[in-house]
Amino acid sequence: MLFNKSTAIIGLSSLYLFALGLLGRPQTSVAQDTNQSAHSVDEIVDHAGRDFFNKMPQAVGMSIGIIKDGKSYTYNYGTTEKGGGKTPSADSLYPIASISKTFTGMLLAQAAGEKKLNLDDDIRKYLDSPYPNLEYQSHYIRVQQLVNHLSGLPFNLPDIPENRPPFSTPVSASIEDMLSRYSRAEFLADLHHVKLDRVPGQKFSYSNSAAILASIMLERIYGQPYENTLAQKIAKPLGMVDTTISLDKSQKDRLVKGYGDKGGLAPYPRDMMLGAGALKSTAADMLKYMQWQMTEADEAVKLSHKPTFTYNNYSVGLNWQIIKAGDRRRVWQEGDLPGFTSVCMFFPELKIGIVVFANEEDPVSSHALTLMINDIAKALDSRAAPLL
Repeated sequence: MLFNKSTAIIGLSSLYLFALGLLGRPQTSVAQDTNQSAHSVDEIVDHAGRDFFNKMPQAVGMSIGIIKDGKSYTYNYGTTEKGGGKTPSADSLYPIASISKTFTGMLLAQAAGEKKLNLDDDIRKYLDSPYPNLEYQSHYIRVQQLVNHLSGLPFNLPDIPENRPPFSTPVSASIEDMLSRYSRAEFLADLHHVKLDRVPGQKFSYSNSAAILASIMLERIYGQPYENTLAQKIAKPLGMVDTTISLDKSQKDRLVKGYGDKGGLAPYPRDMMLGAGALKSTAADMLKYMQWQMTEADEAVKLSHKPTFTYNNYSVGLNWQIIKAGDRRRVWQEGDLPGFTSVCMFFPELKIGIVVFANEEDPVSSHALTLMINDIAKALDSRAAPLL
């Protein structure tokens, strides 16, 4: 079943376990001069992690990664499954849900840099068959609108009541089976029946189907599966050995189990979600990705952070959300699907970043996680406060 999406920074939750607290020493990478010691970073995160678990008895497990002035730290709490007794690690795999979309945005930015596409192009230029329906009053969908939620495409395809917000329509066994087997061919067939009801670019409307379409377009542009392109252009160059869709045996053994808001075991996202929400990753890998994003030395990274639309101090790049106050920014994306919550948030000018994964998801713990992440950011650098 396709997943729903919240519109704010998502909180995490997990089952309360007796083995609470900081597990192992923080892992430190490239050192730079800093006015904040590793000891104080440990104290900040450990206090926040303990407080979260104390307040959220439904919590199961959580991995936290921190970058502060060029140094990386990882912290792990709880367990990888209920009653399992195994603590997560920096190499535990979690589905990262909509953080996947930032990778799709990056691949589009790289393709633009290689002159394989133009972000202002009509998306139909990169599709295999004609789609005269994908325009409104002669206004077409631009490539960049697939990753800034201005395309006007449905939240999900198939666009049926069981598969769109607020997800209140009961899902029958037959519908569940259909969604579980939904294919690229069916997606592209359903795309022929989409009817736009406004000019693309006029209104923000969250869309998983848009990011899936962007993934399929990238497959056509590069002539290979989406995850192969991601591996070649992002994961391998950054040394991200566990960021992928398909898992090998070792990765499957390290994949945590997720639990929904009623406490039951949640399904993993379907591979068909592609670059909209099918990626899995680890805290160790995401620290490498976040450092690359924070540094902004790569022209494609800069392009992915360039606002494609702005409302007051809020803007959206190529799926990255951005808040600006003065000359400082908060750049982030969250992911939420049944059983799993994830957040990747960084402050380029302050040189701090936070990534959090958890394997339990419900509205209460999601809100608590938002507060936890904000508290960590402010404690790491008080200048982050106006950006939260």
